[in-house]
Amino acid sequence: MHKDLRDYIRYLYKKGRIIEINDTVKPDLEITAYTDAASREGTGKTLLFNNVEGSRMPVVTNLFASASSLEELFGGTYATELLSKASRIKSQSAKISMIKGAKMLLDSKPKIVASQLRKYKKLKSLHDLPVLKIWPKDAGKFVTLPLVITKSPIDQTVNVGVYRMQVYDGSTTGMHWQAQKGGAVHASEALEMKKDLKVSVIIGTDPHNILSAVAPLPVGFNEFAFSGVARGAHTILMSNGRYPEVPANSEIIINGYVDPTEKRVEGPFGDHTGYYSVPEEYPVFHIEEIYAKPGAIYSASVVGSSWHEDTVIAQFLFGLFKPIIKAMNESIIDIYLPPEGIFTNMCFLSVKKRFPGEAKKAMFSILGSGQLSFAKIVVAFDDDIDIKDKSSVLWALATRVEPQRDVQIITGTTADSLDHTTNIPSLGSKMLIDATKKTRNEGYTREWPDTIALPKELKEEVDRKWASLKK
Repeated sequence: MHKDLRDYIRYLYKKGRIIEINDTVKPDLEITAYTDAASREGTGKTLLFNNVEGSRMPVVTNLFASASSLEELFGGTYATELLSKASRIKSQSAKISMIKGAKMLLDSKPKIVASQLRKYKKLKSLHDLPVLKIWPKDAGKFVTLPLVITKSPIDQTVNVGVYRMQVYDGSTTGMHWQAQKGGAVHASEALEMKKDLKVSVIIGTDPHNILSAVAPLPVGFNEFAFSGVARGAHTILMSNGRYPEVPANSEIIINGYVDPTEKRVEGPFGDHTGYYSVPEEYPVFHIEEIYAKPGAIYSASVVGSSWHEDTVIAQFLFGLFKPIIKAMNESIIDIYLPPEGIFTNMCFLSVKKRFPGEAKKAMFSILGSGQLSFAKIVVAFDDDIDIKDKSSVLWALATRVEPQRDVQIITGTTADSLDHTTNIPSLGSKMLIDATKKTRNEGYTREWPDTIALPKELKEEVDRKWASLKK
């Protein structure tokens, strides 16, 4: 449990997972270059920049670059146990455990305290923050690790999401929430009610709050409740009565509103796809007040290709939620999202076929599973294929697929708004590939050949002897 961002940074120091940079660095591109170099090394180091040109505020990047840190934050917590047991829900003990877990989620409802803004310093504008320009062709400076907090104007349901914010000037930014995201849903409700949507943004809080905002939780599920379960203690939120409640341990607080009728061109931005995003119109966030703790630390994330910290986060969080997805379809043995597929574009399944068409059934179930609905290429393999091994995957694609029979294209489906290949934003197509061995009850009239393999016992015996011969 870490009480705030600073406590987490102290923890990283103790673990030897942080590098402190005291040289003066520019917020435009130079911090990116350092972060990119650390990410490409793959050492999982967090970077703390103490002297940022034009600001007295330190900047921290790569907060979650270490898989070990993520495991220590969530591994073994009740949240992890609860998600894992969802895959064994059929047993009575698992049902009881899930009931207890549901009660714990209810008990973890955040605690609301009075505003503590008297402890903060009021800033004049966004220009008082060391906001970064990440990549050369970015449209400007972007806030890249904000926790954007909104409330449904209908039922007061809370949503916390990480949506990048392009800085237009000292008091306005873009608000890059996709149509399917909780913040956009709340904005749509505000549009129907012909009112502005109050928004609070925080930069810098404890790691459980940040990771819960990134996690693929269902719309309507309180991220601060989930972070409470994960840390084993209630999330403490403070309220000033005018804006959504924010964590009491926030480093920087930005309050304002979004007019749902107003949009402005946002981007380009060097995104996790490895490409610059296509400029498009998004809502505008109007800032009414900004507060910072004394000695506040500005946190930022750098994305741009598969070796950055978003890859580490995505792999870990998907591992947490994978039992839930597998529980929805018993034929799915394993699921793998290749980093090269940007985690949303490509999905590999290991399937145990029991009846005709089961591979396709498994693939269709994926397209109805939350964030996985954005996957545009889904491939099903037999369970003898290691879906994490590229050689095995390519061999199966080459020897178990007949394109006319085994490839299916589905048009007019939901697409990731960051997918620049679609003709219409957020609307595209899917490709399903059945790379499993075909059976007679699936219409295959020939005899499918056996794969070549030595007897297991003989292979193991000779492997042992061969190892000794090489010494």
